Amino acid sequence: MDLIPSFSVETWVLLATSLVLLYLYGTYSHGLFKKLGIPGPRPLPYFGNILSYRKGLWEFDNRCFKKYGKMWGCYEGQQPLLVITDPDIIKTVLVKECYSVFTNRRAFGPVGIMKNAISLSEDEQWKRIRTLLSPAFTSGKLKEMFPIISQIGDVLVRNLKKEAEKGKPISMKDFFGAYSMDVITGIAFGVNIDSLNNPQD
Repeated sequence: MDLIPSFSVETWVLLATSLVLLYLYGTYSHGLFKKLGIPGPRPLPYFGNILSYRKGLWEFDNRCFKKYGKMWGCYEGQQPLLVITDPDIIKTVLVKECYSVFTNRRAFGPVGIMKNAISLSEDEQWKRIRTLLSPAFTSGKLKEMFPIISQIGDVLVRNLKKEAEKGKPISMKDFFGAYSMDVITGIAFGVNIDSLNNPQD
């Protein structure tokens, strides 16, 4: 009994060509960082470096930082990702060049009504939203907001300590929902609703 089926030469050529094409399709973007001279871990066809995340994304990034330095390239499937840990480059990307080069962010699946959020919108829509929001987050206004955020944060920490002393599981959603509500109403409307201490009100 033959373990290898007896196909015609044309069938073997077609099979070999199909396998080569599948491999090339699974790795077509994996040479990008090598061409640019950016180091990084070697990706697998179709998977990229996703299988390296098994011990955790933080562990993967930490290993890459130790091995490759402040910048490396990796792949999530066929999607290339450039990881930057140098504060000067990060500032350039997020502050100086954000209007001209780095306007789009990666979308994670269907988003529905949230597609117009600043973190998901693209190109001109993103620029328009950012232009509208920028005046609300100047350094002067952030300095005015900080005491309110800090005061409400102290209340949050006090309440979490009280709950932790009881030794029971804590619903963090309730605490951070109340914290968010207090911060938003305190900053936007100048009202202290104190929902951290009065969650039922």
